[in-house]
Amino acid sequence: MSTSAALLLGLSLTACSGSLSGDRTTAPVIALAETTPAATGEVAKVTWALPSGEPASLDPARTGDYSANTVGTNLCESLLRLGTDFSTAPGLAGAVVQKDPTTVVITVRDGVTFWDGTKLTADDVVYSLDRNRDPKTASYAAHVFTNVSSIDRTGDLEVTVRFRAPDMQFVPNLAGVPGAIMQKEYTRKAGQALGTATGGLMCTGPFKLASWQNGQRISLVRNDGYWDASRKARAAAFDFVFLTDSSTLTSALLSGEVDGVYGAPVGSIAALQRSDAGRLYFGPSTETYSLGAVAADGPAADPRIRRALDLAIDKTSFVTSVLKGAGTPLKTFTPPLAWQGSPAKAVYDAGYAALPDTAKADLEAAKKLVAEAAPSRADLVIALPAGEQSLLQTATIAQAAARQIGLNLTVKQLQPAEFSGLFYDPTLRRGIDLIATTGYLEVPGALYYAPGFVLPGAPFNWTGYDDAGVTRDLTAAVSETDPVKSAERFVAAQAVYGPAKLQITLAGSYNRLFLNKRITGAPASFSYISSSWAALVGKA
Repeated sequence: MSTSAALLLGLSLTACSGSLSGDRTTAPVIALAETTPAATGEVAKVTWALPSGEPASLDPARTGDYSANTVGTNLCESLLRLGTDFSTAPGLAGAVVQKDPTTVVITVRDGVTFWDGTKLTADDVVYSLDRNRDPKTASYAAHVFTNVSSIDRTGDLEVTVRFRAPDMQFVPNLAGVPGAIMQKEYTRKAGQALGTATGGLMCTGPFKLASWQNGQRISLVRNDGYWDASRKARAAAFDFVFLTDSSTLTSALLSGEVDGVYGAPVGSIAALQRSDAGRLYFGPSTETYSLGAVAADGPAADPRIRRALDLAIDKTSFVTSVLKGAGTPLKTFTPPLAWQGSPAKAVYDAGYAALPDTAKADLEAAKKLVAEAAPSRADLVIALPAGEQSLLQTATIAQAAARQIGLNLTVKQLQPAEFSGLFYDPTLRRGIDLIATTGYLEVPGALYYAPGFVLPGAPFNWTGYDDAGVTRDLTAAVSETDPVKSAERFVAAQAVYGPAKLQITLAGSYNRLFLNKRITGAPASFSYISSSWAALVGKA
């Protein structure tokens, strides 16, 4: 899990209760769509719900959750654009070239203007990227720049990034908030107020920030001077309202009070599918549900115990019960959507297909692993953030499955701040063996997650996992400029660390988009999280 993803813990989903350990029900077949029909015309205003609540900031460097991304990516654009299939295309950068393993050259698109009419320059790009490297910024994207040694203006419309070590994931990261660009002058003057209701922003996106009424709504208006005429916003205004209660949100969608939402409540899937107020779409996503081992000693540090828990939980039934069929079992923590736009897709797909399929429970095999491991204690603690019902259900399922193979899981609910803290503070992990968590990738790339989980000393390698072959292959994958050769090294590493179950990945959750029947055009895939999606929404 990346630093930013680690902050994205706990989807606001409604789930039913019950235990899962065997094959009981078959999930309904759900058709996936990457996008929705194109808009046929303009609309005056769209009201959109944010089920995760009011964002703390719209400063791209402080954008690390669903709400902030959903709004902010329509304001501050990135150097690359993210496609609905998680491929990338030129954005504010006309080109991004990996000149050699330790040099990336960015050509800034000519003719782009900020909302105030001033031209985008190489200086703005250097400043925006460099902010993420400044410890004073405390950027959620700081980890993306770990290997960067310098960012320099090398021409009127050219920026050169140099690295102390090769990092093939850097360029794909520019399609997300790490590559978001703001006006240097405005940003410096705004100071600590940047991205807040009082400080505002100055960016290039298809919408401008009009107003922010704390506790009520964020209002955007169309940027009529937008540089890309082919993607000019179809809505004159967009209002984002904060609706964290699933019942209230569902009622607002059904009544037409709210026009749309990403992350429609799982518990309301049936009601939304029956509604004639609009349509519920399901799209490919990088969101995952997992159990993570957080202790360097104790039962969960033993891969045999982790594999036993993985085998004891029936993921197919998990998808049916918790996700109402709106998801799919996953074999490992990097979901396939991450590489769908890669030229090495076939290599990644073959590597994923070769991983063991543990979608169905195998209690006998799980019991044998526990007997072989002979743990010093059978009592384990699993932690989760208080108030997250889907994660409580996940922990309950794990608890029931563990009991059937001779392990006792105690569920411990922590306050959200304390739970987030344990990702970075080892003292907060004392007395905890596992966590129930969700996460997502906001940019493409198979190398986004793995290094942070499996390399020695990595921030989320909590069990002390250390395999020389995995380290060699994964390091080579990060350093290799040829995408096919990089994929081959990644797949070789994954074949070894995957079965070790450093993360016991249960399932991937589909993206859930509800649109009122009067509007259309929004991406249905999870690509919305890093794209100026609202510009595409217009008259149905």
